[in-house]
Amino acid sequence: MKHKEEGWGWMLAVDFFFAGMGGGMLLIAGIADFLLGEGNTSVLGNFLGAFCIAIGACFLILELGRPLQAWRVFMNPRAILTFGAWTMTIAIGAGLIYASFGLKMLPWSDWVILRKLMALGCIVTGLIVATYPGVLLGRHKSRPFWNGPGMIVLFLFSSLVTGGAAHILSAAILPAYYPGGLSGLPLMVALLLGFQLIFWVGYLWVKISGTTEREAKAARKWLKGNFSGKFIYGFLLIGTLLPLVLLLFPGTGVIALGAFLALLGGLLMRLLVVYSGEDRTWLPGEECYRARLPLGTEEFLKAWNTK
Repeated sequence: MKHKEEGWGWMLAVDFFFAGMGGGMLLIAGIADFLLGEGNTSVLGNFLGAFCIAIGACFLILELGRPLQAWRVFMNPRAILTFGAWTMTIAIGAGLIYASFGLKMLPWSDWVILRKLMALGCIVTGLIVATYPGVLLGRHKSRPFWNGPGMIVLFLFSSLVTGGAAHILSAAILPAYYPGGLSGLPLMVALLLGFQLIFWVGYLWVKISGTTEREAKAARKWLKGNFSGKFIYGFLLIGTLLPLVLLLFPGTGVIALGAFLALLGGLLMRLLVVYSGEDRTWLPGEECYRARLPLGTEEFLKAWNTK
């Protein structure tokens, strides 16, 4: 006998990472199309945005269990998972169609109106996918660290940072498609990293000083507890401050390294946030009840497991 799992695992964090990065990439590509015109993001980056969302969806299916019954996620219109599943599906389709306009050998590559419609679809669905993890986690009132609208902003910032970083790396991999109109993208990502750092400091300060004791206790773990080393040295230093500085220097190699570190920081942030959900608010008497449940190693249960 095993106790019911109390939290999600690393696969959900990986889903949040790829889906958020892909949503950020689609959002950036769509906005760039409207403000700067066609060809200002790399073709590789445009395709990669849709593929990243698809990869995230695969990890979500594995995390939920019973992959052959994944179609059930689409069947409950009142569930937030259903809304997220449909939005991710539409985003993948809109992203792939939009990216195809960069392949000039295709007959519809010059259809401006359709391209603009797909760019609009990328903006809307990309924004939803980028913020969806924050909405999903922030609604869990029993998880002290997640509870509240702050998670939405944190995930939006991280999605834009990782999406911009992925576009920079895509342009570095295929120089022929380097987005000249987005030559200021490294500066934009650096500014987003700065705002992300400020908001994280504010989020922890509010949790520690202005919320319930359970929320304050959960937040203190990020500064002095078992999350502190990974958060301070891994996320803040290596995944935020260092890439912020590198992205301000000239040189493709230095900028690419900064973008790569920003991606690592985004992945680490999601892992820490998901694992922080193991701290939860218990219902009255629930801890006592669960403490009395058998673990499966008791003598009276071993007799039933003999073969």
